[in-house]
Amino acid sequence: MPTLSFHAPEAESRRIRAAARQRGQPVSRFLRDAAESAAGVSPGGLGRELERLALDGLGKIALERIRQRAKDAGADKIPEAQVTAIVKAARRDRHG
Repeated sequence: MPTLSFHAPEAESRRIRAAARQRGQPVSRFLRDAAESAAGVSPGGLGRELERLALDGLGKIALERIRQRAKDAGADKIPEAQVTAIVKAARRDRHG
């Protein structure tokens, strides 16, 4: 699970810890619930949304790397029909 750091002045930190204690929650759960409430999502929804955003970001990075490798290899000039044929052949080889 990703870690998020939170810094607050001592007085604010005491108030947060006291509010979490009153609800019988760890401070981390209290802050997560507060963030989800502020974001207007259901409990657990913020985590799923952040995970989706992270996966989207990783996908964009991977796509950019693929494009750069293709450009470096000169494969960025291959016609679309040839790319489709290469992909189909690779899938057949992989899946039998």
